[in-house]
Amino acid sequence: MERYKIYPRGFGANTYILTADGKTAVVIDPSSYTVVRELAERELVPAYVLLTHCHFDHVMFAADLQAKGAKVVCLDKEKANVGSKVALFALAGVEEKPFTVDKTVTDGERFTLAGMEFLAMSLPGHTSGSAAYLTENGGEKWLFTGDVLFEDSIGRTDFPTGSLADMRESLRILKNLEGEYLIFSGHGEDTTLSREKAKNIYLLDA
Repeated sequence: MERYKIYPRGFGANTYILTADGKTAVVIDPSSYTVVRELAERELVPAYVLLTHCHFDHVMFAADLQAKGAKVVCLDKEKANVGSKVALFALAGVEEKPFTVDKTVTDGERFTLAGMEFLAMSLPGHTSGSAAYLTENGGEKWLFTGDVLFEDSIGRTDFPTGSLADMRESLRILKNLEGEYLIFSGHGEDTTLSREKAKNIYLLDA
């Protein structure tokens, strides 16, 4: 499996491209038009868009990829937030490109997209349907945490459907995971779960 990370421009989020066969791809949180160019340069067809949550900076180019044939997937608890005020397009003054959710997954569900297996984890707090997705590659555990857990920080809880109490419970879930995980978050640099357990004050207090 190959993983490509696209850093954002402006206030966008990190975007991740995963491919198992070098032909089809899963795009996690398509934030920037750069993802379209990156897919074309690597001759990858976007088969699926996988959303950690619905905020505008994570979904701005979901519609573009859906127009190219990609199916949009998110946690079942987040589907109702897509296209609503929870997405924050109006607050940010950003034009919204509507898209539809083609498939939902549930907490603890294992599912396969483009030949890659994922585990869905419901981690509310940033939004009511915030999710993380786990996949494994060559013995490594890759956890895409969206805006739940960052290097040295966590996501905000003061936006619509956010909840500090829910966030604390979600952080406890992450803190109780055993073994090592590579953390690929919605903003900032990559990190590891062991590092965050040792240094992230929010996990220390979870």
